[in-house]
Amino acid sequence: FDSKRCEGYRNFCNKLWNASRFVLMNCEGYDCDSSGDSSDARSTADRWIVSRLQKTEGQVEKGFADYRLDNVANTIYDFVWNEFCDWYLEIAKVQIQTGTQAQQRATRRTLIRVLEAILRLAHPIIPFVTEALWQVVAPVAGLPGASIAIAAYPQAQAEKIDEAAESYVARIQAMVDACRTLRGEMGVSPAQRLPLLAVADTPDDAQFLRTNAAVLKNLAKLSDVQVFD
Repeated sequence: FDSKRCEGYRNFCNKLWNASRFVLMNCEGYDCDSSGDSSDARSTADRWIVSRLQKTEGQVEKGFADYRLDNVANTIYDFVWNEFCDWYLEIAKVQIQTGTQAQQRATRRTLIRVLEAILRLAHPIIPFVTEALWQVVAPVAGLPGASIAIAAYPQAQAEKIDEAAESYVARIQAMVDACRTLRGEMGVSPAQRLPLLAVADTPDDAQFLRTNAAVLKNLAKLSDVQVFD
């Protein structure tokens, strides 16, 4: 037994709680009903997080089947902390600020639906926190039910796995990581915003940088993105 593990998972619960506050702040009072389909307006990042959720659900199911509760906990932890909170929430902020009305709605629907699924997924591991959050999140998602304890457990849907979206977002992550690494090598504070001057090798690279300039500025703490091709 290591008390540091307790501190780490306490921090995880705080992270989940704060992520839920952010989602509710951006979704309450908006049309976020889980029925219907807004796939046409969903961004690549929206499809990416849904795809990653399906794979996470599959890994969790395998962990339970193998009686590897450590793998279940680690899989949920990694998805929530690294993919949902550290990447998708930051991209969603940009999409809500800069997207069209339809794109904003699609992002809000994705936010609340993925969060609601996360709560059901994590419920066997952290039942009290997930129950408290689900009581507020489920009505915003348009879902009925008296308790998360009697809600259906998430199951992976293979048709929602999108390898193209995963490759696209991996490309964004690589660019952000490159900016952060360069910042560290040059001893520049993470809080200081600097312009990115990028030389694109191909027209596709130039278009990719321009298309994702707002996301790169937010995630890599940049003041501007200038592309030279």
